[in-house]
Amino acid sequence: MKLRFRAAVRTHPGLVRSVNEDSVLARDDIALWVVADGMGGHANGQWASQTLVAQFAGLALQGAPEARGAALVAALQAGNGAIYAAGKAAGQSMGTTAVLLHFDGPTLMCLWVGDSRAYRFRRGGLTQLSRDHSVVQELVDRGSLSLDDAESHPMAHVLSRAIGGEPECRPEGITDTALPGDHYLLCSDGLTKVVAEEVIGRLLRLPSVNAAADRMVAETLEQGAPDNVTVVLVSVEEVTEVSTGQ
Repeated sequence: MKLRFRAAVRTHPGLVRSVNEDSVLARDDIALWVVADGMGGHANGQWASQTLVAQFAGLALQGAPEARGAALVAALQAGNGAIYAAGKAAGQSMGTTAVLLHFDGPTLMCLWVGDSRAYRFRRGGLTQLSRDHSVVQELVDRGSLSLDDAESHPMAHVLSRAIGGEPECRPEGITDTALPGDHYLLCSDGLTKVVAEEVIGRLLRLPSVNAAADRMVAETLEQGAPDNVTVVLVSVEEVTEVSTGQ
């Protein structure tokens, strides 16, 4: 089965922040998409997220899944090293989240550090593929905090992992098998902090990824958009071979 991928990429500074600290990279040529949400103040956060996504700009992904996965992790580690060194030299805290998707045929790799998220929308159901690297999520995992209380918790914005926060980053990842009709969403928390998953799922039923991405940003702006927002939507379609005959 041969698949093709259609992607829609949107990023917006929101209605409160003067600088967009989010960065996004779309490599349709190798079916790779990366979203990063920078931290550490306007200039530092923007630089950190741009530095991270730049590691993937010229990346060649070839060979077996293990080799591709190793190359993706190496790019994350290279970005982490550059950001960590710059922060240490400047005596300032800077970092970024990262979430990425790469398709090798129907095989999907998803890697992330921080609380930017990846979702899969399949047959009308929305599933979060990533797990937030946040203090609150760790409390939920331990059973010390309910999901209902997590969003309003005073530590809701505190990350437990980030790119650039330590000498080596600790990405988490999964593999999945994509099916025709699937939609995959990458987003910074500027979307998920203000737009409910129920609404996101409803918007993913729109007829095109471009329409859905536009509506997600519009919905964020309607909710006040206190943070930058970045959305990448990827649809999976089967390529049908048409026989012309002779």
